[in-house]
Amino acid sequence: MATAALILPGDPLPQLTPLLAGEESAADKPKSLRLGPGLTLSPSTPSTPILPYRYGTLHTSSSSKRSTASITNTPAHYHPSAQDAVLVTLLRSTQDGFVVQLTPYTTPATIPFENYITNNAGTTAAVRKARPNIPIGGTIYARVATVHKHLETIELSVPSTDFGEVLSHKSSAGSAAAANTSQEVANRAEVTPYVLSISQAMVKVLTAEDSLGKHLLSVVSSKIPFEMIVGRNGRVWIDASTQREVIAVVRIFSGYDTQRMWDDPDGGLTRTRELVNKICGR
Repeated sequence: MATAALILPGDPLPQLTPLLAGEESAADKPKSLRLGPGLTLSPSTPSTPILPYRYGTLHTSSSSKRSTASITNTPAHYHPSAQDAVLVTLLRSTQDGFVVQLTPYTTPATIPFENYITNNAGTTAAVRKARPNIPIGGTIYARVATVHKHLETIELSVPSTDFGEVLSHKSSAGSAAAANTSQEVANRAEVTPYVLSISQAMVKVLTAEDSLGKHLLSVVSSKIPFEMIVGRNGRVWIDASTQREVIAVVRIFSGYDTQRMWDDPDGGLTRTRELVNKICGR
């Protein structure tokens, strides 16, 4: 996978100027450019009126009606946004809800009991006596509801029965990415799922719509049947039939992440196969 050139704030982008000026297409229909995140107009530089105001790589897409351009980047730390699916750790309970850890470097978030689903019928916990019984340190699969940037507070919710605690076996219906096989997960009492911390770049790989994440998951699942839930905050819940298989999947994902295999020309497919064969055996 080729690495795109890094663009810094203030760098000129002459390649976007013709689109902004409104070139005529073959059908004599005018084109225009829509500026996405990271780009702004600068009247003080007429020759290159479009300037970036944040670092990243230039991403453009074209359609029959309008082209778009934006600056995309992968931050080192997770920045909460509404509707993000996340895996959080329960710190303590209060009268009104749960206090959870979103990341080690952000302030604790809250999950009000009124937003928590208590059973498979989808009944909302509206009274304190119906609140879920989750031990301290338990992992909860939730969604970011609101982010109060000025108050530095974050509120989460559990919008459906696909979300909730993931302390024990959970189906992959609500997972952001999963690997499924016909073999059912057994011996649940003897297996402890693992919550792995990964980089934001690895999160993008596992949740990407292109073939990069699918190839990684297919290589691993060809050796080990497993389930996983990916949180946007850089946590992955991993489960398998045996504890040995859980540890093997964790080692594979950790190696892929620490060695940044996605930067390889083939997206790390060759080195991933070598790593899987080394850990799982040929």
